[in-house]
Amino acid sequence: MRGEWFLALCTSSFLLVVALIYWVWSGEVSGTVMLVFGCLAYGLMFLFMLTVFFRRKRIPRPEDKHDGTIEEGAGEIAFFPSNSMWPVAMGLGAVGLALGLAFGKWFWVIGAILMFGALIGFATEAESR
Repeated sequence: MRGEWFLALCTSSFLLVVALIYWVWSGEVSGTVMLVFGCLAYGLMFLFMLTVFFRRKRIPRPEDKHDGTIEEGAGEIAFFPSNSMWPVAMGLGAVGLALGLAFGKWFWVIGAILMFGALIGFATEAESR
């Protein structure tokens, strides 16, 4: 994680500086809020990478070492969940909820039913495995 954390930190700092300049120059709130949220998103990614680094007890990954070999990276990498269609249904439910903001409350009902059903289905699928 030699370069990833640095890239996330620099991007977060850059967006914060741009947000401050944009706010002072234009005085527009919506653009400033979007830039600040972009800064917070990259800051969250930086904190995640920093947490992973400290959880590994500051041991560098094989690809971060200059003398690292391919054999050091061999073995089980991580657990990957199986394929599921429930995240697609959750996404459609979220779209229905978002459309409710523009087109009326009846979209909220459709989105909420779809989202709730997808959450129940995803939870029961995870329990059955």
